[in-house]
Amino acid sequence: MPVFDLTLPINRHMRGIPSLREYEENPTKCVVLTCMGEKQKQRLLRQGVELSDDLELTLHMTSRLEILTHIGTHVDAPCHFLDEDDRRSVDQIPPDQLVGPGRVVPLTHLQPRQAVTADAIIATGVEIDSSVIPVLYTGWTERAWGTDAFWNESIYLDVSAAGLLLDKGVKAVALDCFPEAPFWLGIEADQPPGRNHKALLGNGAIIIQMVTNIRQLKGRDFTLVAAPLPLEGLDGSPARVLAIVD
Repeated sequence: MPVFDLTLPINRHMRGIPSLREYEENPTKCVVLTCMGEKQKQRLLRQGVELSDDLELTLHMTSRLEILTHIGTHVDAPCHFLDEDDRRSVDQIPPDQLVGPGRVVPLTHLQPRQAVTADAIIATGVEIDSSVIPVLYTGWTERAWGTDAFWNESIYLDVSAAGLLLDKGVKAVALDCFPEAPFWLGIEADQPPGRNHKALLGNGAIIIQMVTNIRQLKGRDFTLVAAPLPLEGLDGSPARVLAIVD
């Protein structure tokens, strides 16, 4: 039973959305606090892992992680964009809403700064309904994650695509591009913020963002599993996203 990892690696080189203060002021930090001697220390240095200034050599390795809830591969909870009392936090998302038959929607023909539209999804001929979790595959994370182009030339989700997904009754959607128009590029900057987030999350469709390695799933039947941390009361979480091939 092959299992494919669709998760971006977490490290201190991760880049968040440009121009947003929370990303600029809170970079991801993966810092080793203790390690098991000089040999392990040198190996970590060769790997480019950050070591604490007061690293202690001891009987075990222990590290500290600092990360925003919406960077890299992650799950958005309804309270990320919705302020009503009944809008769930990430720990309140039922696990079965993040597990189900996955179905790849191939959209790798899209070029930088192009939108994933409803028409583009329909043109693939892939059937979407409430029984599957669609995986919108533009190939953008595979091509551009970790480069300036990822945000500077971002492929993104059009409002028509969000509307189509809701019409199909999906309980969740996974995608490898930004789920909104890239306002930092001036695209649809005059529109209200978070339109797709509000539409999807407000109608019960959880957003699984920034998956990768989807090319491995071409032509395969699989079960998608997204596992965010149960962060009490919070708006989202980094997640391990796996595809279990049937």
